[in-house]
Amino acid sequence: MLGSEKSGPAVAAFASAADADRRIAGVAAAARAVKALADAGASEVRLAIGDGAPLARETLADIERLRGPASVAVGRGEGPAPALPTAWEVVRATGKPSDGLVSRWLNRPISQRVTWLVLAIRGIRPVHVTIFNALLAVPMVVLLLGGGQTGLILGGILFHAASILDGVDGEIARATMRTSAAGATMDSVIDIATNLLFVAALTVNLALRDHDAIGWIGAWAVTLSIFGGMLIAWRTRARGGPIGFDLLKRTGRRIRGPVDLIYWAVQTLTGRDCFAFLFMVLILTGLERTALSIYAGVGTVWILYVLATSFPLRRASHRAA
Repeated sequence: MLGSEKSGPAVAAFASAADADRRIAGVAAAARAVKALADAGASEVRLAIGDGAPLARETLADIERLRGPASVAVGRGEGPAPALPTAWEVVRATGKPSDGLVSRWLNRPISQRVTWLVLAIRGIRPVHVTIFNALLAVPMVVLLLGGGQTGLILGGILFHAASILDGVDGEIARATMRTSAAGATMDSVIDIATNLLFVAALTVNLALRDHDAIGWIGAWAVTLSIFGGMLIAWRTRARGGPIGFDLLKRTGRRIRGPVDLIYWAVQTLTGRDCFAFLFMVLILTGLERTALSIYAGVGTVWILYVLATSFPLRRASHRAA
């Protein structure tokens, strides 16, 4: 419930209830004002509504969700108008420090514009986009398994499109302040499954077309994908966090020698953004066999590194227990 009005509260004033109900990147303006004041340390917040009209039920729900420990009172009156960001400013702030090169310079600028448009849909939630991304894997696999160069090209384009749209659900969650461990885990599981399905379907396509060692190379790549996904899940569980591809990423660390350079190269190439983009480009240029071979080789180096670093983690978890 909203708190009752007390003396000396922080005040945010709106000319009308319609102004307070205005949605900014999927959240009512009044709720954003309450959140900003609560984050600044206010224990009591008063919303002064110029025309005295009642706030919409959606606005009250947003306020209750975001007010934290602060009490909130709503009444008629005047006061200082809150300085609120625009919807685009909110969306622009949803990037992640762990973004890879392709994500930072290509995927994120596109996905944020998609997010800005999608947030105009009333009632949109991050899970809606996550489910859409999962369903996008169906036509991708069908096209790849259908065989032929056209299916190969369209499947590669859809895979990269899924990589771009993968950022939208997270951006919506951060813009609307609906992030959760369960949502992050669901998103990562779908990402891992989509990667695995893509590599497996591409392997079947090339094996049926070429009838040579590329099928075995692809099978090794699929095995790495499965094993890598299981290893990510195990390591994340050992650290007590949600499953995520950011687990092994280093951010903000300078390259000081050949070891750091190799780690950075493998980390970049195995990031989903770079992985999907390179596959699409190499498929479009007729180098799909090279793409699968590179993935199998880089994946092998990555798995060896993860294995080498997993044993100290296991010993540390035993000591903590």
